[in-house]
Amino acid sequence: MERQSLYERFKLLSWQQQIGNIASTLANISRYADSPAYDELTKLSLRESALAIDWCVSNVPQQFLIDLAMMHRELLAWWQVFPVEPRSLLALHTRHQSDRLLVMAGLMGVDCESQSIDVESESNRLHSVDISLVKETLVSA
Repeated sequence: MERQSLYERFKLLSWQQQIGNIASTLANISRYADSPAYDELTKLSLRESALAIDWCVSNVPQQFLIDLAMMHRELLAWWQVFPVEPRSLLALHTRHQSDRLLVMAGLMGVDCESQSIDVESESNRLHSVDISLVKETLVSA
């Protein structure tokens, strides 16, 4: 019943608001993915984001559908293997996807200078993450 109620409220939003809602959920995932105390919330949020993409597809302009399909697939892959190490990679990935959705919906402008600084600080935060391990995990899911 809760899902139906969520769907009823979600479908009343404009496509930009729907995308903004998904971006907000992804930002929350990026905030909490590093903490094992929030594993259940993170996993639920991954599923909720994928579900919201399903719900908004009919409203979103066609030029964004491929990007949304790829995000949907990635979110479900993360959902299947979560919790996974390194958690910081999920946090980084969902932060970038959130920003990407906000730009897509016209809710955030693109500032190349601040984005390069942001990417640099995020890469410093990741230290030396072995990305091949995560790629193998996602591919096998």
